[in-house]
Amino acid sequence: MTATISLGADIEHSTSVVWKAFADVDQRVRWGVPDGEAMICDVDEFRPGGSIRARCGTPGALEFDSAGMYCAVEPERWLVTTETLTRNGQILSTAIITWTFTATASGTRVDLVDQVVSFVGQGMIDGHRNGHDICLRQLRDHLSA
Repeated sequence: MTATISLGADIEHSTSVVWKAFADVDQRVRWGVPDGEAMICDVDEFRPGGSIRARCGTPGALEFDSAGMYCAVEPERWLVTTETLTRNGQILSTAIITWTFTATASGTRVDLVDQVVSFVGQGMIDGHRNGHDICLRQLRDHLSA
């Protein structure tokens, strides 16, 4: 099952501030998972061709493993990543995700396109959409705090 998920958010901060919140893994693990969940980033080579590996989910359990690569990075403009999500060794989904950061009169427009393949049905597609929606909202809240 496949889907293309397109979401966006207007954030009232400069592109450099929004970009830093994304590029800085310590900030990203705070806003990058839904409230009540946790993420530990084991590898984050934030550069073109760099790897990213993280564990996320219920605090203490972190039942999901994410492995991917930064395919392309243009600071303060866009980045493209891959992500394969597994649980207990079973592949749940694979995605290519594009983030675009555009300066606006009031701050930054962040657009996200997630081209995802789910190996376990519609629930994983819905999970990608919901998770990204929450991340965009939490990014905005994180920067406004």
